Amino acid sequence: MTGYARALFPWELMPTDPPVGEPCDRPSRHWHRAVENGLIQRDPVQESVLPLMDQVAAAVRQPVHRVPWRGVEVWRGEQGDLPDVRGVYLHGDVGRGKSLLMQWLFDSVPISEKRRVHFHPFMEELHHRLHQAKPPGGVDLVLHVASQLSGEARLLCFDEFYITTIADGVLLGRLLSALHHCGVTLCATSNWAPDHLFQDGFNRASVLPFIERLKSRIQVCELGHGVDWRRRVPGPINGLTHSAEEHFARMTGCRPAPSSIVLRHTTVPVQGMEKGVFWFGFEALCNAMLGRAEYMSLCSHAKSVIISGIPGLTAEDADAAMRFVVLVDLLYEHRIPLKVHGHVALEEACLDGPAAFAWRRSVSRVHELSRLGEHPE
Repeated sequence: MTGYARALFPWELMPTDPPVGEPCDRPSRHWHRAVENGLIQRDPVQESVLPLMDQVAAAVRQPVHRVPWRGVEVWRGEQGDLPDVRGVYLHGDVGRGKSLLMQWLFDSVPISEKRRVHFHPFMEELHHRLHQAKPPGGVDLVLHVASQLSGEARLLCFDEFYITTIADGVLLGRLLSALHHCGVTLCATSNWAPDHLFQDGFNRASVLPFIERLKSRIQVCELGHGVDWRRRVPGPINGLTHSAEEHFARMTGCRPAPSSIVLRHTTVPVQGMEKGVFWFGFEALCNAMLGRAEYMSLCSHAKSVIISGIPGLTAEDADAAMRFVVLVDLLYEHRIPLKVHGHVALEEACLDGPAAFAWRRSVSRVHELSRLGEHPE
């Protein structure tokens, strides 16, 4: 499995390597240097969490070695003790710099066994690992996989952590406990406070043990209300001076022709596809039984995506709204341009129900995706 390095957005584009002769082994040094150089603006809320970020980075740098434990290999300190594995869970509103802070934490730990990964691909990978794993007799399956993960990364950073299914929540509870025993430090960014994860989900009580375990083993830190730096980039959310058909023609030089594409094992109708540009109707892409795996398949094919016909969504449309959220997350991770066209403004398309908060976060991301690859008229 490969590591993860997310392409940065305009306000994040800055060097992370320190100048020669100037060690930069703490997240706070990265942050202060960026402020001094005018690369970011001083944000007091960000500044307030820097001591915690420094503590986590220092803890991970402590010497450890691999030792056998309950049939697997785990990390232990020089005295054979479990290393301090308290990580950090950064949550807050959209565009508050959570990912930037975690990147600086990641950069500040000079070890090879570290990994930063977006949450959706990680969950697909986790299910694949569990399916393929063959633990020795008497060894717990999840512990066996956690030991494998720990050998690759004793610092594991998750981007955009949130729970969309009860199965993921229950599995993550077991995995978190196993990774703790394996000596892994976990860090995560999320738009949800732990107590709000899967808040309106069916049978949420099954996920509560995981949430309590997360709060007891990882330092929860809120980046409170402030500037959405992502929206400081000027420009409209999308070029709605053109229709979806006009956008397709301008991007491909071709007229759209209805067709279909197979995403994983599912055939999905498209309004047009040419030269890596895919135009879907919202109904076909978000009201069908598609999920993370299918959208990851789309990302492997697409150079640009157009979605038209986005309706006003009610609480009863939460499943479709959450599919849109997951899709936008993955397009965002792969830096794939997105144009959206709807019957209502995107900001007003999902105002109520369990998906409303996640939808608002996605609107902020569409602001970025809609500008990728744009040229002046």
